[in-house]
Amino acid sequence: MADSGSDDWVEVTHPFHPWFGRRFPRQYCLTTGNVRLVRCIVDENTLRCLPRAWTNLRVVDDFERVSAGRALFRADDLVALRSLVDTLLEEHL
Repeated sequence: MADSGSDDWVEVTHPFHPWFGRRFPRQYCLTTGNVRLVRCIVDENTLRCLPRAWTNLRVVDDFERVSAGRALFRADDLVALRSLVDTLLEEHL
């Protein structure tokens, strides 16, 4: 279920996350490196940071909007994966 317009709450929308569908009070958003995070209050003793992409606060980019869920992978993610695999293979040869 999407957020009902309130910026005070964050809902976990990642389908494989164990907190999927749960809502938490949002403390604030931040960026670490190139990862956008949202800090939420899980309970009175626990604060957690989740990637914004896993929540209702994620920003839908043009690729996602146009592909409408039909593409399993992004081209630039596959290129980055190929580069990582090549690097790892070079280190082990």
